[in-house]
Amino acid sequence: MIEININLLLSLFWLAISVGVLIPGLWLLFDGKTNITIINIILQRFYLFGKLKNEKQILTDVPKSYFRHFYIFGLLINIVLFLFYRSSYVLFIIFICHMFRRLYECIYVHRFSQNASMSFLHYLTGIIHYPLVGLTIITDDKYSLKHISIVNYCFALLLFLNASYIQHRVHLTLAQNRRKENENYPIPNGYWAFEYFSCPNYIAEIFIYISFLFLSHRTLCFMSLTIWVIVNQCLSALLTHR
Repeated sequence: MIEININLLLSLFWLAISVGVLIPGLWLLFDGKTNITIINIILQRFYLFGKLKNEKQILTDVPKSYFRHFYIFGLLINIVLFLFYRSSYVLFIIFICHMFRRLYECIYVHRFSQNASMSFLHYLTGIIHYPLVGLTIITDDKYSLKHISIVNYCFALLLFLNASYIQHRVHLTLAQNRRKENENYPIPNGYWAFEYFSCPNYIAEIFIYISFLFLSHRTLCFMSLTIWVIVNQCLSALLTHR
């Protein structure tokens, strides 16, 4: 009987989508003004979202407000996974808390423009991301070879709380600095993080997942998940800054 190595499969998945967003992301960053129009059109349609997406909505686009679906679906799946498998208690709990906060922000903080949209491909990626993070947490525990020290617990929780607080404050500041119609997107004022970064919310998200990494057993699948988040968030920050 062939045993399926879930650790390897999840690792390959996270690394594959990392490469899948890295290549077009670098194209848009460094060669976005090329004369190969068809490639630019495809990338604009299916890669960018929200304020980065200048074109009008097409049939395969969905409203950006559907971001809340990521967290609703992720919470439903991950709460079931947590109750069923009962592993990695601290990591699962703070991950669920993270999704609750993001859902709260999507409903009560973010002010999505009526014209803001994302491609269905982006929507599908977001829908599967959070359930697969839960599966990665379970797999990380199953294939664990290391014990998590109390120092790691303390450092990770401190990092998670600080990064979450900063991200929440950034989202509040962004909501309070909504642009007017046809106005450029200036770097907001009112919070210290914007003095050093144009997109501190993406940086905070990276540190949130790094805190998850410190609470994990650092198996191959969890390291690959962290790589995916870093690649995705860095590209989003660079494209937004551009």
